[in-house]
Amino acid sequence: MRRLSIRPWFLPIMTLGVSLLAAPLAAGQANPLSARVEITPLQSYSAGQTLPKPAKILVYDFTVNPDNVQVDKTQQVRLRHVVMGDENQKKVGENAVEELSKELVKRLKKTGIPVERVHTSGTPAPNTLAIQGNFESVKQGEKTERVAVGMGAGSAEVKTKVDAQYASAGKPVLISEFQTSTTLSENMGAAVPVAAGANPAAAAAKATVGDRKKNVAAYAQKTADAIAKQVSDQMAALGWISAGAAK
Repeated sequence: MRRLSIRPWFLPIMTLGVSLLAAPLAAGQANPLSARVEITPLQSYSAGQTLPKPAKILVYDFTVNPDNVQVDKTQQVRLRHVVMGDENQKKVGENAVEELSKELVKRLKKTGIPVERVHTSGTPAPNTLAIQGNFESVKQGEKTERVAVGMGAGSAEVKTKVDAQYASAGKPVLISEFQTSTTLSENMGAAVPVAAGANPAAAAAKATVGDRKKNVAAYAQKTADAIAKQVSDQMAALGWISAGAAK
C-alpha cells in the first residue's frame, strides 16, 4: 500500500484548516458569516408625556431612487436576466423594497399589535404608529467576487433612513428616527484551507455559503430585522410592549 507523504511546509496550512473548519464559536461571539447592520440614532421621543398605545402599526413601503441603486454588471449581461429584464436599477430597487417590507411586517407582528403594510404614501389614521423611510443606497455588489473570492469581496450594501411617528389627533409625534447601514461581513470565502482528508469541493461550498447570501435580498431582510428591533425597543421604553417582545 502506498504511504501518503506530507511535506513539512504543508503542516501549518493543514493545522490552520482544521482549526477554521472545526473550532466552534465562543459563547456570545458573532458569526463571521452573518451580515451585520449598524444603527445610527438621530432622534427619539423624549418629551416625557405618556402616549397611548397605538391600535395598529402601519409599515409604509420605503421609497427608493433608481439613481441610488447599483446593479451587478456581471449579472446584468447574462442572457437570462436580459430576457427577464430583472437586472436594472428600477427592478433591483423594487425588490429591495419588497423584501424589507415583508420582513418588517413579519417581525413587528411579534409585538402583539396588529400590523398593516401600506403601499402608498398618505396621512396615517389617528392612534397608529407609522413606520416610513427611504433607501439611501442599494448596491448589488458582484456575485462573481462573492463566490470566487469571498472574504467580503463583492458584498451587497443597503443603507436606509427610518422615521417612526405616532399619529395622534393633532400633530404627529416623532418616536424614533435613525439610519441603518449594512457592514461587510468578513469570512473565509473560497480560500479556506482544507483539512487533510476533507473534500475540497465540499469545504469550498461550505465556506462560500455566507458570501453567496451577501446579496440585496438578504441584506434588506437583515435591515428589516434591525429596524424592527430598534422600533420595538423604543415601544418598550414607552410602555407599549414588554421588553424584547419583537426579538
